[in-house]
Amino acid sequence: IMAAAATQGRWLRGKVKAVPSGDTLVIMGMAKAEIPPEKMVTLASVIAPRLARRDGVDEPFAWESREFLRKLCIGKEVTFLTHATPPTQSGMSREFATVLLGGSTTQNVSKLVVANGWAKVKEQKSESNEDVAELLRLEEQAKEQGLGKWSKVPGAPEASIRNLPPSAIGGFSGFDALDFATRNKGRSIQAIVEQVRDGSALRVYLLPEFQFVQVFVAGIQSPSMGRRAAPENIAEPEVSADKPNGESKGEPRAELTSAQKVASGQTMIEVAPDPFGREAKHFTEMRTLHRDVRILPETGDRFNNLTGSIYYDEAGEVKNLALELAKNGLAKYVEWSGKLLDDKDKKEIKSAELEAKKNRIRMWTNYVPPATNSKPIHDQNFTGKVVEVVSGDCIIVADDAVPFGSPLAERRVNLSSIRCPKMGNPRTGDGRENYAREAKEFLRQKLIGRQVNVCMEYSRKVPVGDSTNPAAMSAESRVIDFGSVFLAPQSKGEGVV
Repeated sequence: IMAAAATQGRWLRGKVKAVPSGDTLVIMGMAKAEIPPEKMVTLASVIAPRLARRDGVDEPFAWESREFLRKLCIGKEVTFLTHATPPTQSGMSREFATVLLGGSTTQNVSKLVVANGWAKVKEQKSESNEDVAELLRLEEQAKEQGLGKWSKVPGAPEASIRNLPPSAIGGFSGFDALDFATRNKGRSIQAIVEQVRDGSALRVYLLPEFQFVQVFVAGIQSPSMGRRAAPENIAEPEVSADKPNGESKGEPRAELTSAQKVASGQTMIEVAPDPFGREAKHFTEMRTLHRDVRILPETGDRFNNLTGSIYYDEAGEVKNLALELAKNGLAKYVEWSGKLLDDKDKKEIKSAELEAKKNRIRMWTNYVPPATNSKPIHDQNFTGKVVEVVSGDCIIVADDAVPFGSPLAERRVNLSSIRCPKMGNPRTGDGRENYAREAKEFLRQKLIGRQVNVCMEYSRKVPVGDSTNPAAMSAESRVIDFGSVFLAPQSKGEGVV
């Protein structure tokens, strides 16, 4: 999508990324770039009821109008033609467009909205008389049938106005996020994503109460979007005389709040987005912005932000946003919120991050694995008899392939990936840890004298002596071998140790 002047008079293709109101679309270009360009257009010749602004109320049927257009267009491919529009007195201009919804048959979006009664017709100079005449005919038909905003049901206009909580209209919120999360722990809450701050922070409407809340995705953190510098002057948007997107009631604009006045006088240093911050935000927007999602709240903070898991639908498959971001190298696992998740979700996110690091995807492009003192052991599997149990996680096995009496016959094997309580060492003054004797006795009863198969996996250099002395750790160390031990089952349930 190119600049407005260059694109007027040409039909363009794009995908609907967002639906801010009942007559406005954000259309994203079809370029193969990681973040395609986008533009906001208003449907030509129609006016939808206006949604509530700060400290305001909806016009009748505003929410239903937005919902009709959202469900009709979000995520769909469209063809559109922008029309030349004169700038308003402030010098700003809005782009009006004829938008066609693709499919087996092409449908004019303006005509669909008017035919279903969710907007009224307004003549535009750029529109042909034939198009306007057809829209007026559809409007009269919708009025006769009592469709949408033309409903003939008594009290329908009043009933359509949402009873919005303060959080939804910019007022002081009485919403208690921690209490909400506690009451709804384990429940799936329906929501609509209204804004995406960055890849792992979204602002949503919690339905059906329309609480407007920021939600942090549990278990991950995406690269930051940085911070914009504060403008020198805060300009209030002008309501033009042609009243696009709703009808002006002639009411004076409310004064800026004290907080806004203070903020307008402060200078904020601009901070550039982190690498792949824009890509992470775009990834989340394309899957959740102005779409229905399910939220599993885990906790809330003192600023009334929620932390939880977010699930969205993609081609009929429910997907975990945290997992998908981690898979695509656009988020890292964080323990502070990851510990709130169940073991299965936590393991999946960690595994996805490791895989992304291994393949150096996006934010892990320049990833260098940390140095380790472990080395893999190859081709050293053997069979033998357990002749001694040193501790709950260490045994000595007599290798069948080595002649009896040879100093190499007995091999010390430490069980990999586990750690049992230490037996202690009287010579160094190290005391025995709790349950060390019980762990050793358990292993002794299971293995002593038994024939086993040993799969050696890795070796590691470990310090000897005072582990609190870094010099001692580097100067005195020994290499120990780790592996998995298997025994021939004598009864049901025996096998790997």
